[in-house]
Amino acid sequence: MGTIWAVISLLSVWLLYGLFASFFIKGITSRDAIPLLLSGMMGGAIGGQLSQLMEIPTYLWWMSELMKFLLTILSLYIISIYWKKRKNKKSKT
Repeated sequence: MGTIWAVISLLSVWLLYGLFASFFIKGITSRDAIPLLLSGMMGGAIGGQLSQLMEIPTYLWWMSELMKFLLTILSLYIISIYWKKRKNKKSKT
């Protein structure tokens, strides 16, 4: 049961990162859950690894979170470009 709650909390954090990043990207709404989750997952994973590589001290926790958030915005932007192309391709057929 503890594993299920750990997965739920991880998914909710990814979704929150993606939701906050969606405020900065045009064309993505809060109803597009897949791009929000994917961007949150990519931003969190890559940002976490990058902060580990940079060996950011624990008292600068906000810098690690800022890197994750900025990478989430970047990944959501890239995903939104792909998402728009995919929607356009579907509407043409």
